[in-house]
Amino acid sequence: MHGLTKNLGTTVIYPEDRTWRAAGPLDENGKGIFVSLIYGDLETKGPVNFLMKYSAGVKAPPHTHSGDYYAVVVSGKFRHFLESENEFKELTPRATWFQKGQVVHQDCCVGPEDCILKIFWPEGFDVHFVEDPKHPKSVAIWRSTSSPWI
Repeated sequence: MHGLTKNLGTTVIYPEDRTWRAAGPLDENGKGIFVSLIYGDLETKGPVNFLMKYSAGVKAPPHTHSGDYYAVVVSGKFRHFLESENEFKELTPRATWFQKGQVVHQDCCVGPEDCILKIFWPEGFDVHFVEDPKHPKSVAIWRSTSSPWI
């Protein structure tokens, strides 16, 4: 059975039927960062829970978020760091982290396969890019589907 299945108060979405939305521009090979919503609304400041997919080799630039978030690596090899990619070991499936809001950090998918994360944002999702991680200054904010995030 494929597709969206609703029965007796349960909704099931199979992996092959999950919808992924580019969360910004893609490179010439279609690589980038993608989001698939599980719960909530990316347009508002309420709780939101989604899957985020980084194509293999993709790195997010230095950025902050207004609020805290909780993340779990579902697949792939991932790095989450504040200043240096080597601050922590590679994060592999089932690894978790908590990220405090307003703290500059970066992320990248390492290894040959895409990385999928499950991320919960109690106060909603946004992103503020910074030019100089030592002196944060917002240069872009992403909250809607019409603005790039990578």
